[in-house]
Order: sequence, then C-alpha cells, then structure tokens
Amino acid sequence: MGKLSELSEEIVSIFNNKSYIALLALISGTVAAETEQATNSSQPSEKPKRVQTFGDLLDPDLPGVLTPKGSFVLDTSFSFTQNSSNRVSVVGYTVLPSLIVGLIEASDTDRTTLTFGLTGRYGITNRLEVEARIPWVYRYDSVSKRDTNTPAEGATTTTFDGSDIGDIEAAFKYQINMETAPYWIAGLRFKTTTGTSPYDVPASTEFGLEELPTGSGFPSIEPSLTMIMPMDPAVIYANLSYIWNIKDDVSSELNGVTTKNEIDLGDTIGISAGMGFAVNPKLSFSLGMSHRTILKSKVNGSTQDDAKLLQLDSISMGANYAINPETTLNVGVNAGLTADAPDFQLTVRVPYTLR
Repeated sequence: MGKLSELSEEIVSIFNNKSYIALLALISGTVAAETEQATNSSQPSEKPKRVQTFGDLLDPDLPGVLTPKGSFVLDTSFSFTQNSSNRVSVVGYTVLPSLIVGLIEASDTDRTTLTFGLTGRYGITNRLEVEARIPWVYRYDSVSKRDTNTPAEGATTTTFDGSDIGDIEAAFKYQINMETAPYWIAGLRFKTTTGTSPYDVPASTEFGLEELPTGSGFPSIEPSLTMIMPMDPAVIYANLSYIWNIKDDVSSELNGVTTKNEIDLGDTIGISAGMGFAVNPKLSFSLGMSHRTILKSKVNGSTQDDAKLLQLDSISMGANYAINPETTLNVGVNAGLTADAPDFQLTVRVPYTLR
C-alpha cells in the first residue's frame, strides 16, 4: 500500500501582511509526497515511488492525505504581496451639495510585503501531523499626500520600511476518516508574537507608524475543518476556520505621550473552497476562492466609533510540478476582489521530502 505525504493549504489573505492580515486560509497547492514499495509479500501489487499530485487523491489504496507516519517535509516559501489605496480626506463642512469649505487632502499609499518562510511537517501517525513555521518579513510602504485646495508644487512622499522575524506558528492536523470520501481534516493552529508588534514601533499623528511592524502583536488560536472530496478527474476541497485573537494590555507612544489600553483585536471568520485537477502524474493545477470577515476590534472593552467590519475576498489559482520523487514546485497567485483585500499576491513554494 502506498503512502501519501502532504496536502498543503494556501489563504489570502493575506492578513499575513501582519496587519496580519492575518492569515488564510485558502488551499492553493497540491499534494507533495512519495509512495514506498510494501514489504509484505502477500500484497498483490506494488506502486512505484514518485511524487503525488491531485490525481493520487483519487487512488483508494493510499492511506491518507496528511504526511505519512515517520516522514518529514521541509517546505521553503517566498511570498510577494502588493496592496494600494487611494483616499480623499475632507476636514471642513458642506455649504452646498457641491461646495465644501475646509481642507481637502488626497493620499496614495502603496504597500509591499516580502515573506520568506521555512515550514517543517512531520507525520506522527498516518492520521496525525505536526507543523511549525518560521517567517521572515520585509515591509515597504510609500505614502504620498497632497492638499488639493492649496497651492503646492507636488505631492509629499514619505517611505517607511521594516524587516525582522515574523510571528512563528505551530499547528496540528488530524484526519478524521480514512476509508470513505469525503475526507475530513481537523486542524488547530497557534500563532505567537515573535514578530515586531505595531505597538512597539514609534508613531506620529501625520503618517501613523514611523516604522513598520512584522507581526500582529497578539497571540491567536485558529481551529479549522477541511473537507476533501475526490471526484474523478478532479478533487473538490472546502475549508472553514475561525481565528481567535487573544486580547492583551498594550502600551503605545504617540508624539512622546505613552498610553496603556486593553486591545481586543477583531476575530476572523474564514471560508474557502476550490478544486484541483491532475493534468498528468507530474503536473496539476488548482482554482479557488476565499472569503474572510474580520470582526470589529475593541479598546478597553468598547467598540470604537471608527471601528470597521472588514470583508476580504480573493480568487486564487496555482500549479504544481513534481521535479523528482522528493521535490515539487508550487506557484500560486491571489487577486483581491474587495477593497480591503490585498491587490495581488504571488507565492512560490518548494516542498522537499526527507527520506
């Protein structure tokens, strides 16, 4: 009987921008694994060793969809995220519907995030898998401002950047059923606060943060449930998750004044679904959509007047190629469909199975 090594999930969110952007969770990759020849001579047939793709999920002889018992997968990844926003602020009052008295300010913000990740997965049993992820984050923001009703030569542009380790994560995944489809996988992920918190960097009233954080500043726990349904020649998947951000007391400094507040960052509800299709034994592709709702945050137990309910929708597509029996190459792209979602995200992953 062959063994299946990995089903990897990909999300847009892309709240991994550490605004958190918290994170995802859309499955955009494919299964990278290997099969071994059985040592039991009573087996009627043996399967060749090779990397598995979505097509192998259609094989009823494979034991599961997680990392097999005793196997270790080292997954290196690179992610590029681009987001931009245009805003017009009015400080004044309206005399007529078409006449505004006061200051009109237009701003254009471009945000770029590069994330390098190192993830390790180990199969404790064919049903149970453990995972740890260490990210390194580089962020670069460019903010241009201009007063549209006052004489000026041009816009004032200010740039900010920041780089450091991100929030380290640990996760467990458990395959509930093994024999019949659809297959159900329960997951539990814990995110630490090893990245630079937004409350640990200096801020000003003009531009906000003067340095860019690489973490969310709050620990979180994310339970999830994933469904995988093989439907020859495709595989349908769906995921439901909930990110609970643990509230904490934080101190922040603005223009030299230090304040302390209890911050309860808004929790996140995530839903994603899609399909994977095996073109041949080495190549497969996937299509999917993801939705995340970020609930309103609270300060000192109260919801602020300017708190927003954020809706993040994105569409994703990806391709997976088996380079050799130990290594696969996965390339995925996400495009934001709502104003709050990142505009574009490119992710390149190279999972490597250690024998």
